[in-house]
Amino acid sequence: MAGRFSTLRSAFSNRNYVIYISGNWLSLIGFWMQRTAVGWLAWEVSHSEFWVGAVAFADLFPIICVGPFFGVWADRFDRKSLAQLLQSLMLVQAFLLYLVISFDALTIGWLFWLALAEGMIQAAYQPVRLSLVPNLVRKQDLVAATAFTAVTFNVARFVGPAIAGFVISFYSAAWAVLFNALSYLIIVICWFFIDIPPHIASKAAPQSMARDMRDGFAYILERPALRAMFLLLTIIALFARPLTFMLSAFVGAVFEAGPGTLALLTSAVGAGAIVAGLKVSIYGRTEGLIRSIMLSALVTALTLAWFALTSSLWIATFMIFCFGYAITVCAVASQTLVQNSIDDAMRGRVLSLWVAFTRGAPAAGVLIIGWAANHLGLMWPNLAAAALCIAGIVLMLRQRRQMRRFFEQQNDDTSRAASAQR
Repeated sequence: MAGRFSTLRSAFSNRNYVIYISGNWLSLIGFWMQRTAVGWLAWEVSHSEFWVGAVAFADLFPIICVGPFFGVWADRFDRKSLAQLLQSLMLVQAFLLYLVISFDALTIGWLFWLALAEGMIQAAYQPVRLSLVPNLVRKQDLVAATAFTAVTFNVARFVGPAIAGFVISFYSAAWAVLFNALSYLIIVICWFFIDIPPHIASKAAPQSMARDMRDGFAYILERPALRAMFLLLTIIALFARPLTFMLSAFVGAVFEAGPGTLALLTSAVGAGAIVAGLKVSIYGRTEGLIRSIMLSALVTALTLAWFALTSSLWIATFMIFCFGYAITVCAVASQTLVQNSIDDAMRGRVLSLWVAFTRGAPAAGVLIIGWAANHLGLMWPNLAAAALCIAGIVLMLRQRRQMRRFFEQQNDDTSRAASAQR
């Protein structure tokens, strides 16, 4: 066990990574507080499953159309400067939303457009954020650092909604949003203490942005195992991930409860995710991760179905905990494998497409499921989504050996070489 924790200790010996992860964790708590507040406000203002889904769609869909452009920028320009700029814009967006709520000017239209603005900025930031992690640590620490970065995201998913539920219940949603704005101020300041070499773009003749994006697509398509991984996680993101954005509708329509129950369920997702993230980061190697991803994808689909079927809050809480664990194993393990298998010169473009597929797909899924739930109730659309997940997993089982060869063998060889040089 001590040997396994040594991988985390090694990651934390990187000064830049420690400063980044400390400031970023607080900003992620604020992000999840605001997301919880926005989800609750969408239900409170509209009492419509469709509008809950539409606001989530506005927050997520820009990842598909904006993210790939900024993936090119992440490979062309200084990633640290882009991160500082984009997080400053997030601060402005959060403060504007706070003012709209505080002055009782909030309508579902305002909420939709402000969610869309945040979605645009977040879509631009995600490929930059993911591309930066390898610049903050040594190569041999990348597996542990990538996994632990995902852990902090999911710790914030646990802490943020719990705090937001308390704040919304006893004060107002405006205070949750204000905390988010202040948390962005802290991470913007942290960047001034992070000293990394400026990003050096390729010396090759510059290409058009469209050509660079096509190169990113070609890089994925030419590697069947990488293509299969993208497809598997897109299926999970399209049909399973929307559940986390529809929790406010379940709270209001199925459990007939308030923001405290929403915080309970969202925090249960985060608690399961924490356990999953720690498991992958402490594991510290790539061998066996493909099997874990496949098994966890199946558990994700089964717990989604059970959650949709139950009317018991306590069973639902346990199921959503298991759901959070399983879907996070898929996300953290797959992201770790992809990060460790791609060339740095292509990192921004490939990861921007990764974000577009795995985090943009829920935008379409939540809109479809929200529309169907408005007509059929919440149970049947989510059961259908679970069935489609299982069908996709069965289809991808044929690719598991090829994925093992591509992701696990070459990465374990690299890890052993890096360890021998220590």
